[in-house]
Amino acid sequence: MDKLYRRFRLRLIGLCMVILAALVALVHFTVYVTAKADLFAQAESNAMGVAASVADSIMLDVEGYKSLLQSKDPNSEYYKKMHAFLAKIKDNINAAYISTERRLNQDTTEFILDANPIGGKGYSAPGTTDTSDDQKKRWLELMFETKAPLIYKKHVDKWGKLFGAYAPIIGQSGEWLGHAGVDMDYSHLSRYLFRLNAVLVAIYVLIVGFSLALLMRYSNAILDPLLKDKLTGAYNKRYFENFLGHEITHSLRSHRELALLMLDLDHFKRINDTYGHVFGDKVLASIADTVRSVIRPQDFFIRYGGEEFAVMIANSDMAQVMEVAERIRSTVESTPIFNEEKNVPVNMTISIGASKIKIAPISPKELIEQADKALYEAKEKRNMVSLFDKDAPASESN
Repeated sequence: MDKLYRRFRLRLIGLCMVILAALVALVHFTVYVTAKADLFAQAESNAMGVAASVADSIMLDVEGYKSLLQSKDPNSEYYKKMHAFLAKIKDNINAAYISTERRLNQDTTEFILDANPIGGKGYSAPGTTDTSDDQKKRWLELMFETKAPLIYKKHVDKWGKLFGAYAPIIGQSGEWLGHAGVDMDYSHLSRYLFRLNAVLVAIYVLIVGFSLALLMRYSNAILDPLLKDKLTGAYNKRYFENFLGHEITHSLRSHRELALLMLDLDHFKRINDTYGHVFGDKVLASIADTVRSVIRPQDFFIRYGGEEFAVMIANSDMAQVMEVAERIRSTVESTPIFNEEKNVPVNMTISIGASKIKIAPISPKELIEQADKALYEAKEKRNMVSLFDKDAPASESN
């Protein structure tokens, strides 16, 4: 595989992998974010629903709750009944905490009901006070203003990763009796999302790896139509000047010689007029095969246009370049192409112009123009090799 092919193959694979990786990452991100949003939205909705249901259940027997606000007696029948009721809800929904509170002042709240086992961890007896932090005060103020349930912001504290909801408890005459609160532990959601992310990453790696393997295997099938002429298998002109500029720069930096041959079939129009364009195409393909059989694998072969070709030869002195050019000329001359329709061998000749890089920098256009000028000189006599450097001898054959 030559230098240009490797270069474009790496570019193609790299570009495809970047695009694919970006698309897969976008899908990964979308799936993860959507799943996370849905999970938390559902959990938050459940928490708000539970808080509202607890508040509604209390308001069904609001007089009993009012009496508890006065007595704060954990041994009262009402307290035992409501404690059992809240404990059952807590167990059924796997909540972290369910309680009711009332605000004593802007900074302090007082627990009334608590679903935790009496005397157990986290249990707050009726009348136990709690100092509200700034965040909790903002939540309560918002609920007091809207008189509607609201969702806690998710937070991490000594009790774990919690989010939940508040719902107001309102008396029959509209008086504010406090609020019901539900805290849900969302650490299990985090674990689920971690597993989901791990699965998505595994799928991501599998897709990218499989795609890379396919690209490595089939990139030639993608590159050939882009880089190569279908008829002759030579490289297209469209990529030639860019690659030639790269090689010129590399040759000057590494102090290596670089030469360019421009090749033109002699009297090709006569071939088309005499034998037809189908045979003309056969001649072009045959000449391309002949040139490839003469040049080195690392030399760069281009179909420049029509019956004109180019050969870029690196790391060879001009004596070697002229030898290659003469070998191309003589091999084409001595290799007839058989025409099946007329049952005759058709002899072809080729004219070649050569140019080379000197010490001074030169542009791809200038190097091509020099080779074209040498080719023009060769075409005046046909079937010869001409070098742009006037001091170098030309090789001619009749």
